[in-house]
Amino acid sequence: MNQIMTPKLRTSSGLYEYISIVIRRRWIIIISFFSVFLSTLYYVNQLEDVFESYSTIVIEEHNTYVNQMINTPVRSLDFYEGILNSRSFLKSVLDSIDLETFKRNIPKMDQENALHYINNNFIMRKTTYTSFLQLSAHAPVKELAFAIASKGTEIFRTRCQEVAGEESRLAVTEIEKQLDIVRSNLEKAEHDYRSFSEKNGQIQEGSTPELKTLQEAYAGGLAQSGLKEADLNAEKKLLARLETKINPESDNRSPEYLKLRSRLRELEKEKMRLEELGIRLSGLSTVDRDIVAVETELLKYKQTSLVTTTDPGMIRQWQELRKSVLAKETELELFKRKLEAYKKAINTYKSENPDILSNSLELLRLERSKEVYENIYSMLLEKLEEERIKSRSSTAGVKIVDLPLMPSNPIPKNEHRFYLLGILLGLILGVGLAFLIEFNDTSLKNNEDIEKYLELPVMGTIPHITISKKNDIEIQRKSAKSSKQVSVTQYPRSVLNFSGDDSVIAESYRSLRTNLSFVSPDHPLRTIVLTSAGPSEGKSLTISNLAVAYAQMGKRTLLVDSDLRRPVQHHIFNQKREPGLSDCFIDNPDFERIIKKTEKDNLFVITAGTFTPNPAELIASNRMSKLIEYFKEAFDVVFFDTPPIVAVTDATLLSKKMDGLLLVVRSNHTDRMMASRAIGNVKNVGVNVIGTVLNDINLSNRYTSYGYYKYYYHYYKSRTS
Repeated sequence: MNQIMTPKLRTSSGLYEYISIVIRRRWIIIISFFSVFLSTLYYVNQLEDVFESYSTIVIEEHNTYVNQMINTPVRSLDFYEGILNSRSFLKSVLDSIDLETFKRNIPKMDQENALHYINNNFIMRKTTYTSFLQLSAHAPVKELAFAIASKGTEIFRTRCQEVAGEESRLAVTEIEKQLDIVRSNLEKAEHDYRSFSEKNGQIQEGSTPELKTLQEAYAGGLAQSGLKEADLNAEKKLLARLETKINPESDNRSPEYLKLRSRLRELEKEKMRLEELGIRLSGLSTVDRDIVAVETELLKYKQTSLVTTTDPGMIRQWQELRKSVLAKETELELFKRKLEAYKKAINTYKSENPDILSNSLELLRLERSKEVYENIYSMLLEKLEEERIKSRSSTAGVKIVDLPLMPSNPIPKNEHRFYLLGILLGLILGVGLAFLIEFNDTSLKNNEDIEKYLELPVMGTIPHITISKKNDIEIQRKSAKSSKQVSVTQYPRSVLNFSGDDSVIAESYRSLRTNLSFVSPDHPLRTIVLTSAGPSEGKSLTISNLAVAYAQMGKRTLLVDSDLRRPVQHHIFNQKREPGLSDCFIDNPDFERIIKKTEKDNLFVITAGTFTPNPAELIASNRMSKLIEYFKEAFDVVFFDTPPIVAVTDATLLSKKMDGLLLVVRSNHTDRMMASRAIGNVKNVGVNVIGTVLNDINLSNRYTSYGYYKYYYHYYKSRTS
């Protein structure tokens, strides 16, 4: 049998589809938008005025040599933030301001809350200038903000002075220890030199040009080696102190850790060897990548589990110190090799000339040794005096550039920024929620959904019928929960008058009638079942208006209410339920009473009739087949209203005896899984499914995909307004 399919619309997620979703879910978007915006408005109105008072300080650079001498790392911003967050600092600020001042400005403030408040509202920020920091205090009262800023700045500088004074005392102590050692070595060198001179008398230093040159070169190398070794030892101490903060203690170092340390040292030596050979490694070389990988593995061996992150500045200092120590070790090793070569040459010369050169060489060695210790001793004395002067200084490396001022106005709240953010968040939340609900909605909405999920043609689309409450039908039935209870259902009654009616609803039924007429032109459909997948799809109202449309065309039309369980056609046409279809199964039924004439020309209706406990058996009986043949002989077209397919089997049993079945789908209501299962049930028993009727569509907006009806709707509305 040929079927007429409506033209398949383009199924794309274009702009119109998105606009359609937005319009369909507009109330969700509006509610979400106003919820967020009103919350933002309330939040902004609850914001209190905040005053800010701040000072600017500058941090002076410290002596790198002294830091290495006392194993003190370079101070970072974390050092000063640690002072600000210390309880002793907070307690000092609170004591200087007085707790009563806090209570007067901020109600219900105790000591712990005051300390917490100072900690959260007295903060340090970096400025655009290097070594310059800003100390800011925030408070709801300008006097309190000024008090916290001024007292906090002064106490911060005092605390820095105390820390710097302690470091200076440690530096002086350490330098004095080094001086004692160097002084002892210097005295021994001077004593050896005098003793040798007195014992051997006045001798010439170097009896030959060759020996003198070797002696001078050896003495110069020995002096430089001593300085380099002292510098190397200082850097090794700093590196060891720094590695205790990055790597495990020596007792907890596993073989894997020691192996990684050895591997890192080999890679760094290899890189230095390549650079000394003049090989320039462009970009990130293989050696650099290996070094980074080994460093990453080493950093996993933390000293304690409490340390979860490592200061990037400390990591960079660790890398630079390792590189510097390795370079100085290599350089010192070269110097020692050179000294060994000089020493070997001098010994060779002495062995060849024992009597001439021995005394001269020994005297030269003693003199050079004495000079080395004199140089080291002078340098340490100079550093000691510098550190003593610094310990007596009152700045401690922290200078106040700008003192805090009493604020005159609160910090701007930037209400417009909050409003804009609230608008954006409200729209994003609303649209996102609308699309989330839309994409999780499994109901059939339009022609494309039916053709995609049900694989059936849409024979017609019926717009939403607006009915006033006075035209509703009140249907009373026994409740499904209890036989003693009565449920009341409001059912709309709207049978159209197609004669002269040019409304979009009447036109939609005419279009449905036309499409059904062309389904099989050579063999017109005589008996048609109209049903739905589930309840409340609008099948009874649809079939009644479709029957009226056929009758208006001049065809003798019979509408049979075969829903023997919950019939409504007698309510729609204001007829009595009895006698009806169930009464046709008795012997010699009175068809003149059963087939009732309606107010519409050419339209007859058979109501459900007397209640029967076994409607499925009646519909499946041979008597029903004979009744259908009788109806076909008496009428041009016969429509059967049946219960929903998924609920009971009545529609499936009756459809096998019909020319075709038409499924009513309610837009935005019928679940596609239920409808697909209903179609599968009837197709499995060989029912001819003609197509579907999309009911209760919304044509009030232009961004829909329901064919030409939307244009007819807007044209009709504009013409009649």
